[in-house]
Amino acid sequence: MTLFKGVTIGEITRGSKRGNPHIGNNVVIYANATICGNILVGDNTDIAAGAFINFDVPANSIVIGNPGKIYLKR
Repeated sequence: MTLFKGVTIGEITRGSKRGNPHIGNNVVIYANATICGNILVGDNTDIAAGAFINFDVPANSIVIGNPGKIYLKR
């Protein structure tokens, strides 16, 4: 995993997403992205700068935006 400046990886303490994120191998998280809750970020995924993620992300994806939108790598 590669983290850039200002990344937040956080816990949600109540509700359906209660818990911590599980992050796979070869994940790159760019500056100021936020990942929170009991979610799974799959292997070989890139999280764009400033993205907000509180949902599962499949392997071999790119997530861009706030709220995040998933694009599959080709």
